[in-house]
Amino acid sequence: MPQPPPPTPGLALDIADRRQAPRRRLRDRIASLDHTDNPALRARPALQNLVMLADDDLRQTALALAGVEAFLCDSMELLEAEDLDAPTLHAHAASDDALTRLEVLADSVATLRRRLLAIATAMK
Repeated sequence: MPQPPPPTPGLALDIADRRQAPRRRLRDRIASLDHTDNPALRARPALQNLVMLADDDLRQTALALAGVEAFLCDSMELLEAEDLDAPTLHAHAASDDALTRLEVLADSVATLRRRLLAIATAMK
C-alpha cells in the first residue's frame, strides 16, 4: 500500500481549528481507539485477531481520510488567499500528493471492508 505524502508545510490548517464537526470527532475517536469493546465480539475468542486487525484498519482509514481532508483544506485556503498566484496554484494542483492520498484512502477502505466481511463470515 502506498504511504501518504507528508502534509504541505505551512499550508494545511487542521480542520478542527476552523470548526468542530461530528466527522472530526469520529475520526479522533477512531484514531484513539484502543480496541473494540463490543461484548458480542469479545465473547468469541476466534474473532479476537480479526477484530484487532479491523481496529487497526479503522485507524489507518481515519489517518488516510485526514490526508484527503488536508488536501481539501489546502485547496480551499489557496482559493481564498488574496495573494494567490498562478505558480502556487499550479504546483498544488499538479502535485501527485492528492492522488496518492486518495489511493491510500481507497486501499484502507477496501481492506477494512474485507476485514468486516471476514468477521461477518466468522460470526455465522
